Amino acid sequence: MNGQKGMTVAELVVAIATSGIIVVFLGTAIYQILNVSGYGNDQLTATHELENVAHWFNIDGQGAKAATGGASLELTMADDSSVSYTLAGTEMHRTVDGQQMTLARNISSANFTIDARVVTMSLTSSPPGQYGVSESGTYYVFLRAGDSG
Repeated sequence: MNGQKGMTVAELVVAIATSGIIVVFLGTAIYQILNVSGYGNDQLTATHELENVAHWFNIDGQGAKAATGGASLELTMADDSSVSYTLAGTEMHRTVDGQQMTLARNISSANFTIDARVVTMSLTSSPPGQYGVSESGTYYVFLRAGDSG
């Protein structure tokens, strides 16, 4: 049978097994890339929302002379104007002089406490999605010194 060309059964089995291993690894890699990037996007969204609220909370809190807390926060500023933070559904709103601004859209819980001159804000952001991502943050700000509160 010299001169005949072809593959033996053993060579065919090795080729199929090698191809199968490559396909499994590629499939797993693609699945992981899609899931990790989706999870990362949800986590980034949650973190960004917390940081945005914390940014405004820090600015307003440092300029406030008094505060009342609970489910919402009311800050009395040095010029006797007020700034409020309220959670309406899953949206965190900041209101100044009747002008409302939405700071975040996926806040699942918010709590504000005042202890002496320290205002504490605890938030949880839970963006909708298949990954169930939830980020929590606790932020502190000191009210203006020298004013009574």
